[in-house]
Amino acid sequence: MNLEKLSDIPAKAQGWVWNGVIPEGQVTLLTGEPGVGKSLFAMDVIAQMTRGEHCLTAAAQGEPGQVILFSGEDGIASVVRNRLEAAGATLPLVNVVQDDTNTKLEKPNLARNRPDDDCQIESLELYLTLMREAGEPCRLIVIDPVKSFLDATNSRDDAKLRATMVKLTDLANRSGTAILLITTPSKVEKGKRGNWTPTSPVVAEVARSVWTIVRDPDEPDRRILLPVKTNLCETPPGLGFIIHNQRICWRDEWVHQTAEQYVADATETERLHHVAAKSELSRVTDWLKNRLNDGPVYTSVLKEDAAGHDISEKTLMRALILLGCRKGKEKKSDGRWFWCLPDPLKSPVVSGSPALQARTLEVKTMAEICAEADKAKSLANPTKQGT
Repeated sequence: MNLEKLSDIPAKAQGWVWNGVIPEGQVTLLTGEPGVGKSLFAMDVIAQMTRGEHCLTAAAQGEPGQVILFSGEDGIASVVRNRLEAAGATLPLVNVVQDDTNTKLEKPNLARNRPDDDCQIESLELYLTLMREAGEPCRLIVIDPVKSFLDATNSRDDAKLRATMVKLTDLANRSGTAILLITTPSKVEKGKRGNWTPTSPVVAEVARSVWTIVRDPDEPDRRILLPVKTNLCETPPGLGFIIHNQRICWRDEWVHQTAEQYVADATETERLHHVAAKSELSRVTDWLKNRLNDGPVYTSVLKEDAAGHDISEKTLMRALILLGCRKGKEKKSDGRWFWCLPDPLKSPVVSGSPALQARTLEVKTMAEICAEADKAKSLANPTKQGT
């Protein structure tokens, strides 16, 4: 055990790749549902890093830095390069990790470029040292998505996953390089922890900064970057942006809301919508029961009457199912479809049209349908019937 007085350790200010969002020498986690723009956000951060920008304001300028990118889902030439060029990145400062899969390994198709492998960690740290000695230090490592570069068994084992995260954290601390992990909650994680979860709790616990990207419920094309966990500074506000031509377009607006508050608001909104929908369904169910109480009504007439009472077709169908209504057709070649209550099956049609008031519907019972089916089978197989 090596003890040292804290007073003998010089203080060091916390540096930032992106002020308040991505700290230097630490692990940052970005999570969100598929399609919200996580990878595009990473491209924008890389572009800012290679231009020497530390946030969205032009006043926060610094030295451009090297970036290492692990991209597990997007093609390097066809997707990554095009996105980085659109974001205005300095491409010579971006280093991508190519897949050197060895099919002769014990596990076929297992990429050897895995940050959870001790040899790869040592190799990555060697590259960081060489960059620093050459006067071009690597300021940022992006792993997108993180699960693509983990052993499948490790990603399902919390103990192994924690060990991997500790290795990455130690690497970030020793090198001073920021590490940005990008992930999407799995169905299992969402099933265990509700409809919304930042990510596996093991990864979130180890990361010093956790952010999420969500869709704006009031503006479908807008996304919001929200803080989930910020251990190294006061919780900064979120940021709104839109995606245009495969690049992030930031809006000059701050969102003073955390991910937890967003989830609470979204849950309450969903609850209110549910209450309103339930109330509307109750109203439609009562109306439908009264409408069909005197007998079957043609489908077209029923839909027309429902529209006249501001009832949507979707809610009408839900009410029909809720009441257990039956759908039938007149027993003739040009017969029309109708709806009726479960009992009775034979009733006169009630309609606003005088021409239909005297007409009745001939409804086939289940017994009649079965008898006709048996008769058709016997006619089709006379030999079998004779035996």
